[in-house]
Amino acid sequence: MNMNRLFIKKFITATCFIVFLFCFSFINIFTNYKTLKLAVQKKEVVPVKEYILGIENKINENIYGKYKLIEAYGYMQRLMGKNELSNFEVVKDTEGKLHFTYFADKLNSTKIITEKMSKLDKCIESSKTKFVYLMTPDKYIKGHTKFPKGIPYHYNNEVADQFLSELKSVKIDTIDLRKGILESGINGNDLFFNTDHHWKIETAFWGFRQLVMNINEIYSLNIDNINFYTNISNYNIIKYKDSFIGSMGRKTGKYYSDVDDFSLIYPKFKTNYDFYFENKFTKGTLTGRFEESLIAINPIRKYDTYGIMSDKYFSYLYGNQPFAHIKNKENTNGLKVLFIKDSLAVPLISFFSSICSDVYLIDPRYYKGNALNFINSTELDFVFVSYSPQNLVEEFFEFIK
Repeated sequence: MNMNRLFIKKFITATCFIVFLFCFSFINIFTNYKTLKLAVQKKEVVPVKEYILGIENKINENIYGKYKLIEAYGYMQRLMGKNELSNFEVVKDTEGKLHFTYFADKLNSTKIITEKMSKLDKCIESSKTKFVYLMTPDKYIKGHTKFPKGIPYHYNNEVADQFLSELKSVKIDTIDLRKGILESGINGNDLFFNTDHHWKIETAFWGFRQLVMNINEIYSLNIDNINFYTNISNYNIIKYKDSFIGSMGRKTGKYYSDVDDFSLIYPKFKTNYDFYFENKFTKGTLTGRFEESLIAINPIRKYDTYGIMSDKYFSYLYGNQPFAHIKNKENTNGLKVLFIKDSLAVPLISFFSSICSDVYLIDPRYYKGNALNFINSTELDFVFVSYSPQNLVEEFFEFIK
C-alpha cells in the first residue's frame, strides 16, 4: 500500500513537471515566434555551427520571464550565503561586489602582445606622434579588495605588472592609473560598481585628471595649467539612486547584490562638439553641447532594467563604437589624439576630449580597418593604447591587418 502511494506521488510530480515544461515551452514559442523565425531564416550565409549557435543564443536571450527566473535564483543563492554563481562565472568579494574571475596557478604570458606593441611603435612614421600605453585599473584593487576563502584569484594585476615591465624594456612609455587610486579621495568601496566590471564615473573623472597630470609631467607640457577642465567643481553631477544593473548583475539578478547608484557628470562650462561614429548598424554625426552630442539620454531615462540598451555606463559616447571621432569646436588648438581602447576608457575619454581638438577612437574587437594605416595618415600628437588588466590578451592587440 505504501509502495503504491509512493508511486502515485512520484507519478503526479513527474506529470506536473512535464505539463509545466510543455506549457512553458508553448508560451516561449508563442511570445517569441517572430524573433525565432527571423533567426531561422537568416539571410547571410554562415557556417552551420555558427548558424545553430545563433539560433540557440536567440532562444536563450528571449526566454519568457528570463530575468524573473534569474532574480529568483540569485535571491536563493544570497539567502544561502553563496559567494559564487554558475560554477564561479560570477563571484562576490567581502564587500558584496561582483567579479568575473577564473582559476589560475600562474601568470599568463604577455610576450606576444609586447611584441605587437613594439611592432606598432616602430611602424608609426611620424616622430612627433607620442606612443603611450595607458593602464586602467582592475576591479580587484590590490591592498583593498578581498575574496572569501575558496574564491579563485585571476592574477590580473600581476599580469599587468609583468606587461608594463616588458613595455619598459622595449622603451614604450606607460601610464599606470592603478597607482594612487586608493589615495584618490574616493572611498575604496566606491571606486567600482557593485554589479558591473567598470569603474564609477567619479573614478573615471579622477583617471582623466591623473592622465592630464602624467602627460604634463612626462612630456613637459602645460595642459590645463589653471586646473579648469580637471576641476570637478566645474561639472554638474546628477545622481540616480538604485538605478543601474551592470553586466554581472544581469547574470545574477538584482537581489544577489545591491543595485548600483549612477552619477551623470557633464560640464557646466560652454561646450560644442561634433561626434561622428560608425558601426555595423549605422553611422552619423551628433552636434551640440557635451550632454547633447557625447551622452545618450535614453539609457539615463530607464530605471532598473536588464537590457543592454539601458546600460547607463554606455550612455557615454554611446558605448563601444568600432570607430568614432570627437571634434571639439571650442578648443581648436587642443591635442589631436587616438585611443585604441576597451570600454573602461570610454567615460575617461569623454572628459579628456575637453582639452583636445580632435579625439579618434578605435575598438579593435569591432574595427575592420587597419589601425596602423589610420595612424600614419592622420596628424596625431598622441596614440594611447588602453586596455584594462583583464583584457591583456591577443584579441585586443591586432593593430595591423
